[in-house]
Amino acid sequence: MDEHDILTRYLRPLAAGFAPAGGLLDDAAVVQCSEALAISTDTLVEGVHFPSGTLSAEQVARRALRVNLSDLAASGAAPLCYFLSLQLPPTTDVNWMSAFAAGLRQDQEQFGLHLAGGDTVRTPGPLAVSLTVMGRVARGDALPRAGARTGDTLLVTGTIGDAHVGRLQMEGRLPADAGAEALAERFLLPTPRLEIGRNLAPLAHAAIDVSDGLTADVRNLCVAAGKGARIWLAKVPLSEGARSVVKRGHVTLEELTTGGDDYELLFSVPQHAVREAIETAAESSVMMTAIGEVMDLEEVTILAPDGGAPRAARGGYVHAWAKPTG
Repeated sequence: MDEHDILTRYLRPLAAGFAPAGGLLDDAAVVQCSEALAISTDTLVEGVHFPSGTLSAEQVARRALRVNLSDLAASGAAPLCYFLSLQLPPTTDVNWMSAFAAGLRQDQEQFGLHLAGGDTVRTPGPLAVSLTVMGRVARGDALPRAGARTGDTLLVTGTIGDAHVGRLQMEGRLPADAGAEALAERFLLPTPRLEIGRNLAPLAHAAIDVSDGLTADVRNLCVAAGKGARIWLAKVPLSEGARSVVKRGHVTLEELTTGGDDYELLFSVPQHAVREAIETAAESSVMMTAIGEVMDLEEVTILAPDGGAPRAARGGYVHAWAKPTG
């Protein structure tokens, strides 16, 4: 199997029916659109973004596509197409590639987009999958990260911490009786909140997807607007499974808010629109919870359930490199 086999047998069928891709015969796709385009890129590296040897080819494909679609959801955009860059180790075989393509096909059909181009290379390093997604949004209607205003309520979809607990379970870092096996699915296959992102765009001032951890992404949203915030830790929504793991002492509540990989959406919504936002989410069978408030502060603080003094929010996932020497 070489790069031409991968292109013709596995990737070209994923572009079928999408005219701008040109059957993947050209080095560039020509996308014509009357609306604005929201564009985002994310990369998954084996051993960094998921434990080595734990995900099937299908799971790698679906997770890679879904975490990218989550960025479109935070912009209020509807998916259009994606570009795929594959860095494949020498051990990659036909069976792996076939399953990978099947995973992409399943999710691109579910979320309504097509492959439009990309690149495939052999690498001596770990598997890496990089996607660039494009989505359509009416001109001037894209939901920004930097729009939060003082007095806004911070609303988050779904539950927080399930994916972190699921990864701990997959890595064997929880005891066998922790009861967290069901939460692994939240890590493997996050749900991009595309419909909620589009529906809440007219109501919200700002949004971000929760990928680096809830407290970290509250900070990211607030820093973009030059604001601070207060998070009410007791109000962070937890599933029964995550709550049980906390109750048994395997993880702390604060660990769940910093673990990352939730891929829920965090909105900054004016107070007068909070009820409508919650009702709008409910129409799509998605729970939405108020977990904090945007404030004129220099930092994001946490108010713990014990009622103690607010303290600075810390933690969250950050890629880091060695400091320069000399």
